[in-house]
Amino acid sequence: MYFKKSLLAVVCALFLFSCSNSKADSQTTMTSSSPAASKNAIETQNEFVNVSNKLKDSVVNIRTKKTVYVNYYNPIEQFLYGRSEPRTEKKESGSLGSGFIITNDGYVMTNNHVVNGADEIFVKFSDGRELEAKLVGNDPEVDIAILKIQSKETFKPVEFGNSDGINVGQWAIAFGNPLGLNDTMTVGIVSAKGRSSLGIEKIENFIQTDAAINQGNSGGPLVDISGKVIGINTAIYSPSGGSIGIGFAIPANLAVNIKDSIIRTGKVERAFLGTELQDLTPQLVKQFNLSTSNGILVTNVSEGSPAEKAGLKSGDVITQIDNSKVNSASQLVAQIASLRIGSNISITYIRDGKTYKANTVLTKRADTPVSQASFSGLSLKTLTKQDIQKYGYPANMTGLLVSGVVGNTEAAQIGIQPGMIVRSINRVPVNTVEEFKKVYDSVQKGASMLILIATPNGSQYITLSK
Repeated sequence: MYFKKSLLAVVCALFLFSCSNSKADSQTTMTSSSPAASKNAIETQNEFVNVSNKLKDSVVNIRTKKTVYVNYYNPIEQFLYGRSEPRTEKKESGSLGSGFIITNDGYVMTNNHVVNGADEIFVKFSDGRELEAKLVGNDPEVDIAILKIQSKETFKPVEFGNSDGINVGQWAIAFGNPLGLNDTMTVGIVSAKGRSSLGIEKIENFIQTDAAINQGNSGGPLVDISGKVIGINTAIYSPSGGSIGIGFAIPANLAVNIKDSIIRTGKVERAFLGTELQDLTPQLVKQFNLSTSNGILVTNVSEGSPAEKAGLKSGDVITQIDNSKVNSASQLVAQIASLRIGSNISITYIRDGKTYKANTVLTKRADTPVSQASFSGLSLKTLTKQDIQKYGYPANMTGLLVSGVVGNTEAAQIGIQPGMIVRSINRVPVNTVEEFKKVYDSVQKGASMLILIATPNGSQYITLSK
């Protein structure tokens, strides 16, 4: 019995000793791996700190002042006399946004909608300094504006990266002034690239990111882990108005081309290919006997254009520009817009089932009068004598013809229909698209516009939000 008890004691001791050694080995393993994990985490953390330090003197808060005229009526007069004469009241409004230094002599890049129509513009640095800036030029089609700080100081510009070389999944870091909170940095990844057909801007080729972007971030830089600018934060998708992780940035390569043109000439000189394009549908794929739905259908080629010199014809399907595949008309337009005038490009296209490749040199887009454009859900075109006769207007009618109305927009809900005529905007008579656009561009986004609409039965004023 004693022997059994002794043997049992020895076995228990050996078992406990084994467990103790196993636990010690486990602790040793955990201890040996912990420093490596901590080191990697600290190194990553330090990279973000370095990016913050690199950008803090280059990112600015943009504040604007603007004089607006608000139309209103007196409800007491309406109650007492059954009518109230419309009045116009002068008010000052302002907006906040973001921007960043692009040259050491004080040029600043931001979104056009941040400074659109502003009477005064100020940029504020992280150290609290605030300096006045002037608008040098803008590109509403892409939503880029270039400012110049009114100072002889030497500033710290950002460094631009190659937005064509980014990959989905890489780090994306947004800087700006969201909701008035200066010097904010948020981190995410590149969620997608080449986003188009979103209806945000006329020319779209957005980088999508889940780095938190909110109101006030507009115009700030989106940078990679080395602190190089890969995009300009411009919009978010959000039912609530706050960040839900779907933000969009203008690619740096497109912005750089615009920036260089504006600084050099004071305006945007865009490269021109000379094609009218249409996205492919399953029906068109079948009709053109295509083996794939990838590509863009050419519907027209301008005479003497680079496209004509390349041999393109209506009915061709462009599948690739240089080494980049194209799958939407808006994507191709944005891709051409990001190239410089004089660029030699390679075009791959399909004709009658065979694939061809041609080279051509992009030229400057001619400054031709704009006869049709879209604003706040309305498609407007130059009014012709044929239009006046067709819809039964007086021969002396002037204005712009409503040629289309986008469904589910405020314009459609109000009851505006094709065939009506826009005679004025904010009491300024308009007879050309350029005249309408000039007034429209001076209106702050979200503000109300006073539109005089004519029908064959008479005219009436309406209000429409931008």
